[in-house]
Amino acid sequence: MNTHTWHSRYVLQALWTEKLRQFLLTKANAQPGEKILEVGSGTGALFPGFESRGLRVVGLDYKPERCRYSLPFNTQRTVICGNAYDIPAADHSFDLSVCHYLLLWLKEPERALAEMARVTKPGRHIIAFAEPDYQSRIDYPEIFQEIGEVQNRSLEFQGVDLSIGRRMGAMFRGLGLRNVNVGLLAGEWKEPSPAVFDAEWDMIAYDLGGLVPVDEILAFKLKARETWLSGRATVFIPTFYAYGMV
Repeated sequence: MNTHTWHSRYVLQALWTEKLRQFLLTKANAQPGEKILEVGSGTGALFPGFESRGLRVVGLDYKPERCRYSLPFNTQRTVICGNAYDIPAADHSFDLSVCHYLLLWLKEPERALAEMARVTKPGRHIIAFAEPDYQSRIDYPEIFQEIGEVQNRSLEFQGVDLSIGRRMGAMFRGLGLRNVNVGLLAGEWKEPSPAVFDAEWDMIAYDLGGLVPVDEILAFKLKARETWLSGRATVFIPTFYAYGMV
């Protein structure tokens, strides 16, 4: 996918977690004027939400093209192209450090969390807004179960840790953080609509692309879409959040 397509994917993920992110920022007592670091900021999909709370955002991502793409969404144009395992910032530089759908992609998530803790001020929080647990997914009926199994194989091939969600509490407590809280993003199923299905299918189709021929993906889509619009489908991937105090 090109950078613009990835941005569309990140914007959709941001919509899923919008209410939760605002809740967690309130829990962390985020105040206007404070400096927040987003590790794995990607194309900047979360920047507008942070700035709407008056936070001064610094993004960090390892892909230069995504860093460049994200700059217009950051009014201070403070985006660093760098590595989550070696954040180029001094100890205790930020009031908050956060990530969003990041840890599942990392081979050493604890190492990235330790760096986030290092650059965060004592007494303040690090937050992982959303980390899915694909091994606990619920897909119903059979067509969605079949799609889910193929998607999981593809994600694992891409390097995704399918069970990162369930380990969030252990990782945060293992860092020695205080007052660690762990929870789940709530599931909500509104009246099924073609627009919602098509938006989410684009993400699924990308994941299936490495393992399934195009004609089979189209066949999956037709059957899944019919099932979805009939109101018979339930798809739920438990997505965990965690926060703790440095």
